[in-house]
Amino acid sequence: MNNINEMYVSIYEYTGRSATLNNVGREVMDAALKEGIKVVWRDLPPDMKRENFTQVATYPRSFLNKFFGNDVKYTMIDPVTLNMLFDKLTALEEKFNDLIKKLDNKQEEQLITKLDHVNTDDDELPF
Repeated sequence: MNNINEMYVSIYEYTGRSATLNNVGREVMDAALKEGIKVVWRDLPPDMKRENFTQVATYPRSFLNKFFGNDVKYTMIDPVTLNMLFDKLTALEEKFNDLIKKLDNKQEEQLITKLDHVNTDDDELPF
């Protein structure tokens, strides 16, 4: 947030919604002041001005990203680690398949029935 050339935008430009809804504008302003963020006031175009509304507060985009929870950082996995994970997963799959082959048909059917009831949503993966 210390980049002098950072783009400043209004809450409306950032969210597409009015800053007066649910007092979001006041909350953003309070958070900016608390963090020492420079707020830049910009004159509105003449056709948008009203008697008590001639300027709009703008904030650094990085601050708004942080405030609205959009500052997610993605971590790249290096190819060596990715290959290691793939090898471990492949080995685990082979061991599982070997185990299935060793079971008789009745045990296999019971295992498959149990596995059919397991929730396999992608959201529950540990990575």
